[in-house]
Amino acid sequence: MDALGGNGNGLAWFAADASAITNHPFYQEYSQQQIKDIDAAQLKGRLGLSYGSTESAPIVNYLAWVLDKVLAVA
Repeated sequence: MDALGGNGNGLAWFAADASAITNHPFYQEYSQQQIKDIDAAQLKGRLGLSYGSTESAPIVNYLAWVLDKVLAVA
């Protein structure tokens, strides 16, 4: 489990309902949209502006998981 309650990596990523990551603004934004409606370019931009640090790893992992799903239905 990571610092915000996410588990796994890549395709196997998941989080429990009460995980701290559910309070992150990016999680809140993307969890309220259907995957087919998420703009892949915007999501890639957010990932590109992220830092490769332990602090950002949980949300980066979540965004990468969402991007994988967005591209799967594109």
